[in-house]
Amino acid sequence: MKYLINHNRFKKIKLSENELTKYIYTKNRIVEFPQYEKNYYNFFNSYAKKNYRLTKIDCLCNQEDNLTLSEVDRHCVNFITVICKNCGLIRANNYFRDKDVKDFYKNFYRTNAYDENYQKRSAAEMFESQKRSGKFKFDLLNKFSLKQINNMKIVDVGGGVGGALDNFNDSNEKYLLDYFEPYLNFAETKRIKSIKGGINEIEFKPDIIILSHVIEHWNNFENEIQKLIRIQKKNETLNYIEFPGIDSLKKGRRGGDFLGDLHIPHVYYFSSYVFENLMNRYGFKKIYLDSQIKSIFVYTGKLEKLVNYFERCKVDLLEAEKTRKIQILKNIIKLFIPNFIFIFLRKIRNKKINFWSLTKWLAQ
Repeated sequence: MKYLINHNRFKKIKLSENELTKYIYTKNRIVEFPQYEKNYYNFFNSYAKKNYRLTKIDCLCNQEDNLTLSEVDRHCVNFITVICKNCGLIRANNYFRDKDVKDFYKNFYRTNAYDENYQKRSAAEMFESQKRSGKFKFDLLNKFSLKQINNMKIVDVGGGVGGALDNFNDSNEKYLLDYFEPYLNFAETKRIKSIKGGINEIEFKPDIIILSHVIEHWNNFENEIQKLIRIQKKNETLNYIEFPGIDSLKKGRRGGDFLGDLHIPHVYYFSSYVFENLMNRYGFKKIYLDSQIKSIFVYTGKLEKLVNYFERCKVDLLEAEKTRKIQILKNIIKLFIPNFIFIFLRKIRNKKINFWSLTKWLAQ
């Protein structure tokens, strides 16, 4: 099998569960990924393997010319990811059926039966955490909105407990869509109207739609994007969309390691320019977009043509691999330097005091 990056960490893992323990994450690990997580590994190799079925996933450009990126995900589960040589979109080669996906998100996604790191924080704690992280969303939308964000209908799709909506004032009608009832119930106590389900449950046209770490989970992109188009106010509705961008890896996200992005619940992985072109092809126009894919789009109905970004995405992945190797070198050096020195170096960097380049390089 031909790989874009021919490295053993992207190839099938054939080890016993006991042998996999060497991949458990520790803060002193030189190579961060793959990370073995027992509950995740067991879920996909037992329950999912027994009850779910994989079906072929076609590229959204309708072409079949792929190159393998990886046969394993970041938690040591064998799962094939490919990149399309016709457009540059990265996706799972096969994915679960619709009914399997619904079962997963309804019964397992927010439980430690699937995720051993799932923290049973109270809904109140989760709400405050989402509110803090959601401030950026509000500020960006407020910056690019043509009018003040007052008396609007705002929907957060897959928004957890709805904390991001608390950044918008109470003159707005705020709606949370999710499947996890405890979070929906808590949102109601915060003057947020809760709707159990997905986009198809929306019976009105919002002024603002938030899709934060949602689109990469869509197992049927064509159906979901049409549902999104159905509820647009043409040239008006602001769509805030966020998820990890492949082209930000070369800048140091996840230490440059693409394997760290590969996670079975994610069907698609986008570079910012691939995602923009895809949205253009469905009639959406970019208002704002960065390499980490924090973005705002508006629906115009004007369809653009396919652009092939495979070579550009390939270069970005190879640049990210260089970044990963540099990060490994840093990690090796850090093993021999006491932690208090790094704390000191970070203080120097944060205060913008000039120091020799090695200290700045190591403190990153």
